Amino acid sequence: MSARARTVSFTCRGHPGIAGTHDKTLELTRDASVTRRATCVLGVAGDYDDTELLALRGDVEVTLRCGEHHDAFTAAVTPFFLGGESLVFRRGPALRGRTFAGHAGTSAAGVDRALVEALARPDAVLDVEIRELGRGDRSGALFVVALPIGNDDDLSPRARRVLEVADVVLAEDTRVFRGLARRVGLTTGAAVLSYHDRNEAARAGDALGRIHNGARVALVSDAGTPLCSDPGYVLVRRAVDEGLAVSPVPGPSAMLAVLSASGLAVDRFTFVGFLPRRSAARRAELSRLADRRETFVVHEAPHRIAPLLADLAAVCPDAELCVGREVTKVFEEFRRGSARELASAFAGEEVRGELTIVVAPPRAREAGEAEAAEGEAGARVEAAGEEQIDRLLRALLAEGVTTKTLAQALARLPGTSRKAAYSRVLGLAAPR
Repeated sequence: MSARARTVSFTCRGHPGIAGTHDKTLELTRDASVTRRATCVLGVAGDYDDTELLALRGDVEVTLRCGEHHDAFTAAVTPFFLGGESLVFRRGPALRGRTFAGHAGTSAAGVDRALVEALARPDAVLDVEIRELGRGDRSGALFVVALPIGNDDDLSPRARRVLEVADVVLAEDTRVFRGLARRVGLTTGAAVLSYHDRNEAARAGDALGRIHNGARVALVSDAGTPLCSDPGYVLVRRAVDEGLAVSPVPGPSAMLAVLSASGLAVDRFTFVGFLPRRSAARRAELSRLADRRETFVVHEAPHRIAPLLADLAAVCPDAELCVGREVTKVFEEFRRGSARELASAFAGEEVRGELTIVVAPPRAREAGEAEAAEGEAGARVEAAGEEQIDRLLRALLAEGVTTKTLAQALARLPGTSRKAAYSRVLGLAAPR
């Protein structure tokens, strides 16, 4: 049978709880029992094969048969289905990660009532056939998958599942990915292809062609989240431009990990990645970043950390730093202090492992600037308030209110003496 005319068949059992009253979804499940989902479940204990279902693309026709009763409807398979205990068909658009097919022609409530009643018998057998129609959107999806930055236990269950069912894995270094797969017991039948700075443009074109033809493609870097100082932008940008589905599978990130443990102000920050290698260019960039007076984050290799810290000490010696090394690994280390202090501490030290550095403005300067800004704002408010009072006094004088009455009222304001009040009112009443 051709790839454009696949048919998947399987059976489910009936259940006394089946009611067929849900107006949004229809569900078939491997579960042997039905709980509160009974309003949308039409078959339990399904014996379907995830691998066969994952190969379906585009619009499909679903036929349900139980004895002499049957019904059929059409739906559109979503590339985000990764297999699972239930097959959910939605009347509306598919929900990512929860739906096998969307835009279904019916729901549990719309299925033939005689068929629903027959399925409410525990001895009932439901025959299900899902047949491709050879039309509709047959494209796959691009998954941007975060991998552990040091601790293999940080591989999320969803990342594992995506990598298990992907048709293609694009890895920054295929040896690194295969090493991780061995350590965590990850079994994948995907084609594992290299995707790095030197072949990004060519590999992106090939990957996009595969996605257009229905492939689920997973993009990974050696560690952490792709595109954050790692390859991937070309592929993701082109996939978006071509209207293909792109889904993030979030997880470990060295940048966010060090930010969260830094103890510095991180409500607003700039991620810089790797700075220029030459000291003059690096200092120029650091000066621009320091002038913004907000936290920024950089990555650095171990053999360049000392020169980087020396440049930071020269440009902003009082800046507060947190240097994270080997984050989530056995030798995880955080070192905190001013740029001047850490430059001295790292000078001449042999450093191993990748580093992430959080640089924040010194708190003393921040406090001083905040106090000065607050004082300036207060002065402006006070000046504006005095001007409003003068306008009111002039208006009342024009209406015939006596200077004595106004001076007495003004003297009741906090911090205003009777002498000052009379002087002010008389000054406003004097002809100009």
